[in-house]
Amino acid sequence: MSAPTIEYESRGRRYLRYMLIYVILALVLFPVFWIVVSSLKPPENIFTTPPQVLPKKPVLIHYQEFVSGPLASYFVNSVYVTIGATISSVGLSVLAGYGWAKFEFRGSLFTSTVVILSRIFPIVVILVPLFQILRGFGLINTHPGLIVSFYVYTLPLTSWMLKGFFENIPDNVLRAARIDGFSELQIFLRIVLPMVKPGIIATALFSVTIAWQELLFSITFLQDSELYTMPVGLLNLTNQFQIQWGLMMATSFIFMAPIAILFILSQKYFIQGIKGGSGGAI
Repeated sequence: MSAPTIEYESRGRRYLRYMLIYVILALVLFPVFWIVVSSLKPPENIFTTPPQVLPKKPVLIHYQEFVSGPLASYFVNSVYVTIGATISSVGLSVLAGYGWAKFEFRGSLFTSTVVILSRIFPIVVILVPLFQILRGFGLINTHPGLIVSFYVYTLPLTSWMLKGFFENIPDNVLRAARIDGFSELQIFLRIVLPMVKPGIIATALFSVTIAWQELLFSITFLQDSELYTMPVGLLNLTNQFQIQWGLMMATSFIFMAPIAILFILSQKYFIQGIKGGSGGAI
């Protein structure tokens, strides 16, 4: 009698676990579902009593407004800034992380510690000094200046993330490559980078997410409206007199879609990278 009881309890726990997963999944996906269906409703049907779950006659007027208005150019600006910030910050982080992980030099521990400790300061504390630095270099109200400002967000964490990935590479592998006559550059390009590819992709996804959704630096360092990014465009859809709900829903869906697609396409490398950075096999 004990065996069936154990099997019943195990099955019950399994059903409870699945039920909990489905509940959490529903809570996470319902706002996305509501954004999508609301973006397909005419303005007069977005708020009705009782609420209209599915639109009777789906329309695309809000997406047409997005394409024909300034939001489309904001989307292009966000793509440009995000790609620039990700490529440059990950490139710098790869070099810094590899140097800290595999080379001993004076000040290695000090510099790596200072970099990660820089993240303890609230962003608003460094906003004014950063503004003055960018203004001194003539980078205020420019996309390159905004990309450079994102380093405050990304470089400390991405450098330390990649440092963990590089530390998982056995020193014997690098030592054997040196014995075989490989130069340090050849070791880095032909051995090290392929081994930490999942980690680099995971770090790049982290950097993309930060740059894509950043708002504070964008509204502080960009002054001309044609340079705005998507978060600023979304913010401008609300004012003290009205909120353009339909256009906001359509813009929100377009804003979420690239990141969601990117994570879906890269989830295998992302999971491998997280495992590698936590001490598992690369």
